[in-house]
Amino acid sequence: MLTDSGLAHDVYGQDPPWLPLARIPLPHRPEAAPKARRHAREVLALRRVDGELIATVELAVSELVTNAVRHGICVCGCTRGTVSLTLLRAGARLRVEVADPSRTPPRWPTGIDSVDAEAEEGRGLLLVTALAADWGDQAGPTRGKVVWCEFTPAAQAPPRAPAPRTAPAAPAVDPPPT
Repeated sequence: MLTDSGLAHDVYGQDPPWLPLARIPLPHRPEAAPKARRHAREVLALRRVDGELIATVELAVSELVTNAVRHGICVCGCTRGTVSLTLLRAGARLRVEVADPSRTPPRWPTGIDSVDAEAEEGRGLLLVTALAADWGDQAGPTRGKVVWCEFTPAAQAPPRAPAPRTAPAAPAVDPPPT
């Protein structure tokens, strides 16, 4: 499936090269989501990222971390594996990666019709796919997986032209007497 960016959503690309902004291990407990949101907000604010983009990234972080805590169960059935949040940047593009101990890939929605309107859960990844420019998941080399999404800043308004300067009024000159 292609995304708005024209990339296949499940392909992990290394272009452009991603520069790490922050990585934080999280408890495999419900309090991981608020901790991850706060961390993302603080890191992005320090990097002077636009407030609207910060709010969007916070929402995605919350959804991905919640899924990792709820569904990121190790093969043995325990929840001792690590959950972590990584924030990366390439130019103006931001990437969120959430790792968990499960190798089971998430069920990415294929559209609004693929979500049960009566269900009490199951809309988180739909939100992520609606907000993100690209998304996907990748199995870890030996265990676990990383679920990721990428964001680009909203198209910036063109710089406003400076207000036209008005020339100072020329001093009034009395006409010569006739």
